[in-house]
Amino acid sequence: MDRAALISVFDKTGLEGFARGLHRLGYGVFASGGTAGALEAAGVPVVSTESVTGIVSMLGGRVKTLHPALHAAILADGEDRERMRASGRVVFDLVAVDLYPFQRTGNLPPDSCGTVELIDIGGPAMARAAAKNWAHVISALGSDCFPDVLRTIESGGNTPEYRRRMAARTFGITSDYDLRVALKLEEGLVPELRYGENPHQKARIHFTEPAVGFAGVEISGGRTMSYNNYADASAACALAADLPEDRAGVVLLKHGNPCGVGVGETPAEAFENAFRSDRQSPYGGILACNRTVDGELTAGIKDLFLEVIIAPDYREEAMERLSRRKNLRVVRLKPGRDAGPSVRSIWGGLLIQEQDRSLEPPENWTVVTERRPEAREMEALDLAWRVVKGVRSNAIVIGDRKGTLGIGIGQPSRVESLDLAVRRALREGNDLSGSVLASDAFFPFRDGPEAAAEAGVRAIVQPGGSIRDQEVIEACNRHGVAMVFTGVRHFLH
Repeated sequence: MDRAALISVFDKTGLEGFARGLHRLGYGVFASGGTAGALEAAGVPVVSTESVTGIVSMLGGRVKTLHPALHAAILADGEDRERMRASGRVVFDLVAVDLYPFQRTGNLPPDSCGTVELIDIGGPAMARAAAKNWAHVISALGSDCFPDVLRTIESGGNTPEYRRRMAARTFGITSDYDLRVALKLEEGLVPELRYGENPHQKARIHFTEPAVGFAGVEISGGRTMSYNNYADASAACALAADLPEDRAGVVLLKHGNPCGVGVGETPAEAFENAFRSDRQSPYGGILACNRTVDGELTAGIKDLFLEVIIAPDYREEAMERLSRRKNLRVVRLKPGRDAGPSVRSIWGGLLIQEQDRSLEPPENWTVVTERRPEAREMEALDLAWRVVKGVRSNAIVIGDRKGTLGIGIGQPSRVESLDLAVRRALREGNDLSGSVLASDAFFPFRDGPEAAAEAGVRAIVQPGGSIRDQEVIEACNRHGVAMVFTGVRHFLH
């Protein structure tokens, strides 16, 4: 035979038409177990995989396709493939697999026989082998793609690009399948989430291996961490990791955004510098600290209700005080961020990007105004720039060398975010005279810097890159405001 196809399906719907179509296109069809039986009953010419493997099945049908001879026929390439053909041994040009319907496990216990029996091993193994050898083999995984495969072959579309696309599709499907199995088997072994962002949404947590970050931490006190707790705690840890290492730093965060960020000689001082920018919003939020928590800090937060506190370690006195707060989760974890990519689901796919680990040092900034920032302003600008990359866009941070004074978050207009930052600062009685401002992206018009100058801002750090940069620079010069460009944007949506 010129070409050969291997078929192994759980759902026999459409099987007969697919196999007849392959015969019509010149493929010899090989199948195992129930798939071969169904084709024989329908009168479709089929060769049993027994002719390749020498076995019908083992372990009551569990092992039919897990055989080196069968996988050699799928994986053969180059000279090996030609030698096998020349010697009359079969090599496969197409592998069509439909997996066991693991979604049917539903409410079955993870350790039940029914759950175990619906974990497909042979199917993913064959499909992945075909996908690896995409230079020669079409990996057709899932009966939904079978009609398109026939049309593509018939129209001459069996190109290397098509086979590579089918291979990528296969690995995408098997990775999703494996995740479903992992989530099922993890039931009762990982923290349970009562619900997602809202009570009507179901939610799960899945920890990657090896165990890092929240996968391997000790959490003391309170109830089990919630979906929102994990999301906020992760954001707080990432922001805290960006703070200067030579000073104690505290992040107060809620709903994915910092309420305040402060630095100081001690954790208690850093907390006070963070708390001053917003004394209302942190209620029910997260506190992340880059230093060991001591008794002085715990005394300072005694009247503030927090859901979670995160720090590398805790003094005995601090733990004794924190343990009295029955709803507080205490996490031992050094601030940091995931080393892997950032992944977000969209309708029909995933958005995947590198983590934003860029942190531009002041020595790489460009002063674009007539007045250069003073040393104390540069120190404040550096801190504000570290903070603004952890604020949802459009992001504005107004602060000084101690931390934030006002934060503007997520408004559709950058001027609106600036207005929000100023209003929050004034609400807390913070004097903005001599303050600095960080903007996560460029100012498109001069109205932003002008409003900042009127509020008392004396120095601005922003990426630059607007077609109206010169207008913005001239506005700063008129108000005696120093401005630097970093050349890097830090959107966080």
